[in-house]
This record gives sequence, C-alpha cells and structure tokens, in this order.
Amino acid sequence: MTPMTSPKIVYVTDAGFLKPTLVSVWSLLKTISGKAELHIWGDNLDDEHWQSISRVAAINPDVTLLTKNLEAEHLKGAHGPKDYISAATMGRLFIPAYIDGYALYIDGDTLVVNDVTPLFEIDLGSAYAGVIRDYTLLHWLANPKTACHDGRARISEVTTLLHPTPPTDYFNAGIMLFNCDQIRSEPELMQNVEDVCTASDMSHGDQDHLNVLFKENVRFLDIMWNLSWGRSKRHREIFRKLDLPEYELLPDEPRIIHYHGPQKPWRNPRKDIWSSKGKATFHYRRQLQQFSADFPDLRPE
Repeated sequence: MTPMTSPKIVYVTDAGFLKPTLVSVWSLLKTISGKAELHIWGDNLDDEHWQSISRVAAINPDVTLLTKNLEAEHLKGAHGPKDYISAATMGRLFIPAYIDGYALYIDGDTLVVNDVTPLFEIDLGSAYAGVIRDYTLLHWLANPKTACHDGRARISEVTTLLHPTPPTDYFNAGIMLFNCDQIRSEPELMQNVEDVCTASDMSHGDQDHLNVLFKENVRFLDIMWNLSWGRSKRHREIFRKLDLPEYELLPDEPRIIHYHGPQKPWRNPRKDIWSSKGKATFHYRRQLQQFSADFPDLRPE
C-alpha cells in the first residue's frame, strides 16, 4: 500500500483552456481539507499566465503550488483528438514520471464540489489507476437501439479496442487517480504510456490510449468522483440496467462534477434548469459568479 502522504492533485492546461481550469482549481482549493500539493503543468504559458495561476493558488495557504512547463519534446507529434480538446491533454501521460505515490489528475472542465482528500485513503494495490466508467459509452450500451449512428460506431470501436475486456469497463480519463509508483515500476508500460504519437492517432486520444494500456488492471471508483453533468440518478439507473456493481467511497454526495463534451457551462446557460444537466449548469454559473467577483480578469469566455 502506498503510504498516506499529502494529497497530490494535477491539472494540465494551455493558454486557451487556462481560465476554465483556474475555476476548477479555485473550487478545489475552497473544498480541500488539510495540506496538499497542487501541481499545474502548462503548455506554452507565459509569465502573465503563471502569475494568474499563483494568484488563484494563494487563496489556500495550506496547499503548495508546484508548476511545470511542458517542454516541446514532451508533446512532439501530439495533437488533440477533437476540435475542442488540445494537445496539452497529452501532458497527463507524463504524470507517473514526475510524481511519486498517488496523483489525482483532474480535467479543467470540472467543479470540485466536496473534499477530495478521502480518495487518497484508498489502497490501489498493484492497479495502475483508480477510475470511473465512462458515462457516455454506458448510456449507449444501455440503450443500443436508440443510440445515434456515432454511438453505435463508438460501441463497436471500443468493443474492438478493449477485447476481450468488456466495453462496459471503458473509463473516462478526465478524473484519474494514478498509481505512479506502480506504473513506473514497469519500464515497458511506462514507455508506452508516454507515447503521445500513438495516443494522438486514436479517435479519443490519450483516453483510448490509457484504456488499452490499463485494461484489466484498474480499480473502479464510485461515479460521484467523476459525475457527468450532475446526472447521478441517471448514471445509477444505467449501472443497474447493465448489471454493473457500484463502488465504495462516498456514494452519497458528488465530489467532482465533470462538464465533458463540446458544450461548456461557462459559455451558454441552459434553459432546462429543472433537468440534471440544467441544474449542474446553474450550479457552475453560480460558482462562476463567486470566482469572477474575486478574479474578474480570469472569467472564462
């Protein structure tokens, strides 16, 4: 078991996604308890960007900010899998090389709504990571007859990608608890993890890449650690429909809400405020108002 140390949380960003990432960082710093390390890695950030990061990080003096410039060599040949996902996302592939113990990676299109430190009490054993099954794929798998053409094609793609592992084990890489020591102890795996060119050639980038490399050696965590647009009820209904087990650790309340996909809550408010996605968007925009009051120049556009 990895000894319990101060939690280590990692964000990776570029200039284009820095402001939403800082909203997530701010939400983390407001909710985390005790001492922790905040690692922020940047792709082509200038001095003004790093100063903005330091300003936000200063709201919680118990959290130590550690920054890293991603060098051109790290991301050589890398590109984002979608128009709305930049090559900087590949930076998470280098987390095991630079951080010891457990490291919690969090995407920038998230809100941390409750303390994440209990996650570091889990024993991952020899698993490469603690992960949460991907909501979108599960939704299509649970409703194959009503899935769109892209959904059916994606089911087929993931089924082939993970074979013989079932496609229901496909995880979302937006929130992951990396077992860095375990990954680093396997040199061939470590080399493959850092292969950004292979990751970039996959339709869903390094998320597909990590699924292929980590399949059958992950520990599944409760959905509340990576809650898709606040849809806990629907998520659990899908789990029951697919006869999937639910997992331990704080199933009673969300910890991280993930606003994945091309639509983002800081850009356009939703009119369906009574839906789960509408409520999640409303919650984000309320938090955004508070963030903007303290950092008006850093409000995402």
